Formats: sequence, C-alpha cells, structure tokens
Amino acid sequence: MKNKKVLITIPCLLLGGTEYQTLNLVKALRECGYDVKVLCYFEYDDRMVAYMREAGADVVLMTPSGIRPVKFLPKLSALLRGFRKMLKTYRPDIVHVQYMAPGSLAILLFKLLGAKKVLATAHVPGHIYKNTSAPRFIARYMTELFLCVSKSSEHAFFDSEPHLYDAQLHHQGRKHFTVYNCTDIPQQRPRSVEHQPFTLGVVSRLSHEKGIDILITAMPKILSHFPELRLLIIGDGARKQDLQTLAIELHYDHAITWAGLQPKEALENYYAQMDIVVIPSRFEGFGLTAIEAMSYSIPVIASSVDGLAEVIEDQESGILVKPEEPSSLADAIVSLMQDSDRCRQIGENGYNRVKATFAYNIYQKTISDIYKNLT
Repeated sequence: MKNKKVLITIPCLLLGGTEYQTLNLVKALRECGYDVKVLCYFEYDDRMVAYMREAGADVVLMTPSGIRPVKFLPKLSALLRGFRKMLKTYRPDIVHVQYMAPGSLAILLFKLLGAKKVLATAHVPGHIYKNTSAPRFIARYMTELFLCVSKSSEHAFFDSEPHLYDAQLHHQGRKHFTVYNCTDIPQQRPRSVEHQPFTLGVVSRLSHEKGIDILITAMPKILSHFPELRLLIIGDGARKQDLQTLAIELHYDHAITWAGLQPKEALENYYAQMDIVVIPSRFEGFGLTAIEAMSYSIPVIASSVDGLAEVIEDQESGILVKPEEPSSLADAIVSLMQDSDRCRQIGENGYNRVKATFAYNIYQKTISDIYKNLT
C-alpha cells in the first residue's frame, strides 16, 4: 500500500472550493498510506501550494509563471509535454483528474500517454454542459471511475439514477457515482451567539454564478426591517467592482464590509462574526460554504439549486429559496431574523446533519474504499 503512487491533477491551485476539497483528497490518501503528487497545470496561489505540501503532497507547478495559454494549440502542447514528463518520471499507479476545464482533454491525453488507471471527479453541476456525450464517453471508456460531488450533478451528466459510492455496484460494473464533499467538524460545540448588529455572511467567489448581486438587490427590503444590519462578504472575483457599484446605486454600500479573499486559517474567525450565512447561487455543484457554515451551527439560507438542495433539508437544517428572486430571499432572511429560537434550532440541526453526512471521517472512509477496490 505505501508504495502505491497517486497523481492528482488539477488546472489551478487557488483558494477555491474545488481546491480545498482536493486538499481533503490529499489528506485522505496520505492517511491511507499512498504516495501523493499534485500536478497543477496553470494558475496557482502560494498559500494553496503550501497547504498541499503541509498535507504531505509533493506539488509540481507545470507552468511556473502561472499564466494559462489562451489559444488551443499552445495549451495542448503545454499539457502534452507536462503530462508526458510527469508519467515518465513519477510513474503513478493512479491518475486522479479534477474535472475542471480542460477536464476531458486532460483525461484523453493521460490515456493516450499510457496512464495505468484514471479516475475523475467533477466538481461542477452537469447541466452547465450543453452536451454531456464527452463525459459519458470518458466515464465508459477512459476512466476506472467518474465521481460527482452531488447526485443532481451525476444525474445531469449520465441521465440515470444517481447513487452514492457502493463497492458492490462498482464490482458489478457501474462506473459513475456520487461522493459528497466534506468539512472538518470544529472542536467546540455549536455556538449560540447573537451579534450586535446582526450580521449576514457571504463566503464566495464573486462571480456571476454565485448570485451575490441577487442578495445585494434584496438588501434594501431587508434593511427596511433591520436598519442596523451588516453584510460581511468574504471573497474576491471578477464581479467585485460591479457588485460594489450596485450597492452604491442602491444607497447602502455603508452596510457592507468587503473583507476580500481570506486563507482557511482566518475563516473560523470570520464565521464567528456571522449570524446567518446566505448562498444565493444560480447553480452550484455542491455548496462547500454551506457545510462549513453548518459545521459552526450557523443557519444557512440558500438557493434551491443543484447540490445545495441536497445538502440542506428545507426548513430543517437550513432554508431553501427559489433562485433569482431577491424579494423571496429577503422575506426568508427577515423571517428567520425575527425568530431567534428558530434560528438557533436550524443552526443546531445543520450541525447535526454535517456531522452525520458530510464530516471528513465519512469522506476519508469512502476514498479509502474506492482506492482499495482499484488497487
């Protein structure tokens, strides 16, 4: 077991949800005794690289400049050279591809270059692909397993009944499964702190699909009930300037704190400042922020989309609202703010759900079973 080599490949190593979940994969494999190397094709953040190395992985930066070629042929050439060199020098027993663009191309190249066994994990909702024939072909002919982070994503990719990983079904020939993301359970018991002023929290990349503009549009209605409310936004992205402009146009930019992108060791302190976490995504493969917040017993209000609708049991371990409806989002937030007992109960229920379903130890056991069956 200790001599088995796993190459985890990923297009970028930034401070995002996919990268943090890949970090959990590194930890799980190292605890199983595997030798792990992480190959990053293009962009990277030194902090995420350091996290990977601290977890016991050797990290190889295929493009030291971190600049991704724009045109296809230079990109293809860079991938081909980098993959060939890695397979020749490291000789991995398993290549585990994080299926982000260029996911299909990466798998194809590894198979053509002679990789022994290839796994893939798709971190996106399958419905964003207009044509799913490529992942279906890849799952059937080029991978040992194709994993999705939610059942909704698996169903969208393969148009069949989704299933959490099951060793017996795997042995019977099934090649696609759902393996949920995970989070560590904080050492302290659930919190019951009410802050002054009441604080809504967002931990997200500031991009269109995350729907932060929907929350900002909802804020005037929320502030009409709670004028002292604050909105704390953790994250950065291409839409930040647009979001700040929208807040100014709506005349409440004074109520928002833009804390920027934060490393994982700082997130606990920021979560401690939040009374409700809001996730107004337009689509979401899983919703890692949801289980992080729930692990701290913070009630979550989220769009009823994709993986979020699996993570959260509506009105029990969180509240789900229709996507793209600022007024409905505002009503849900105001209603929960007005009921402190319900707020605390949903937070407690969320904590219990994460501990029972999305805790790291559950994920680690699943990864151990998958790799044991493969090796």
